Amino acid sequence: MKADSKNKKSLGEYYSALQLRTDRWSALKIACEQLTQSHSERRRNEAERKVGELIDALRPIELYWAFPGHDTFGRLGELVIQGRFDVLAITVRNICHSLLSNSYRRNPHHHDVEELTEGSPDDESTENAGKELLYFEVLFVDKFSPMQEENLRRTLRSLRRIEDPFVYEPVFVPSLTDALIGVMFNHNVQAVVIRNDLRRDSEQTLELLHRYLSRLEEAVLEEVEPKEYGPELCRMIAKLRPELDVYLFTDQSVEEIAGAKLGNCRRVFYNQEDHLDLHLNILRGVAERFEAPFFNALTQYARIPTGVFHAMPISRGKSITASHWIKDMGDFYGMNIFLAETSATSGGLDSLLEPHGPIKKAQEMAARAFGSKQTFFATNGTIDLQQDCRAGDRPPWRHRARRSRLSQVASLWHGPGRGAGGLSGQLPAQ
Repeated sequence: MKADSKNKKSLGEYYSALQLRTDRWSALKIACEQLTQSHSERRRNEAERKVGELIDALRPIELYWAFPGHDTFGRLGELVIQGRFDVLAITVRNICHSLLSNSYRRNPHHHDVEELTEGSPDDESTENAGKELLYFEVLFVDKFSPMQEENLRRTLRSLRRIEDPFVYEPVFVPSLTDALIGVMFNHNVQAVVIRNDLRRDSEQTLELLHRYLSRLEEAVLEEVEPKEYGPELCRMIAKLRPELDVYLFTDQSVEEIAGAKLGNCRRVFYNQEDHLDLHLNILRGVAERFEAPFFNALTQYARIPTGVFHAMPISRGKSITASHWIKDMGDFYGMNIFLAETSATSGGLDSLLEPHGPIKKAQEMAARAFGSKQTFFATNGTIDLQQDCRAGDRPPWRHRARRSRLSQVASLWHGPGRGAGGLSGQLPAQ
């Protein structure tokens, strides 16, 4: 797992593999343009060498992302060998534009090599015209051949329906270590499918990627038997990214798996290859996590015709819409912000003091996202904190939180960093 000495010095300045990925693609775009514009043989050879180095630097990183994909990335090396530098420059420019604008998330055909080679990254597919699909990626952990990867990718795409609210693309990694790197490196991953016959170690040697494993104890992995790699990976993912859904394919007996702790594993598939069932489970799992209980209750409340009898001056926007002078304020903010205004807990909005409806459900969902046992929503700052904590408790707070003097309560201040899933203030695994 030691980093390649050739890349160690040049990569030492990077603290984020995401930053490295972005910079390498930008540098490759510039190098390809220089290659097409070079007139002297010396400059052309120098630019071609630079392009080759950047492609080699990106190869271990792109393993963990669905776009642009293995086939397209392999095509870049073929274009260099064939000397088709104009086509190479167009392809790289389109890939960079798609990554920067996130247009690949809206185009279901973004893996087509011909489209990236000849088309424009802004060409919208007519398949989902007028419909904004939510995009994510699914990490498949198993040793697949290139043909098996393409067959599975084609099968999963054939299962898509026009009414699906989500669209996803698979990412394939061969080992337990690669899976751990993938879930921490790729924020697009929202589900993990773990299959049989895993190996433990990764073949990747890029030091920056293996820094993601610094939070884990490698000695623990060495003690795990090969047949337990799947269940152990389920447990480790639950610690690293507790919001992810995990699906396990196994040939172990039901008795062995039934008594095992599998983290956030939603479904175990025993000796079967039911792609439709897996596809529907993946969509259902993400749909459940996409729910926002309190926001949904608030939108329903805003549609209810309600009489206001308290002293709040906004009164669901009536003081603005009936005014001869400040209607522009209503145009600026829009009516929803006023229709949703309330100081009461009636109308299905639940209560922070004794939640039992949408607030309670939202707190349960937040607890899973943060990896905590319980999560509570509170207002009124210090008063609520002193009421909920006992002497000696150490509640975690963001670094920007108001640092009031708290009697007999020691606060644990968290820095501005983000967790592996992009959640600000995510709790550590320990």
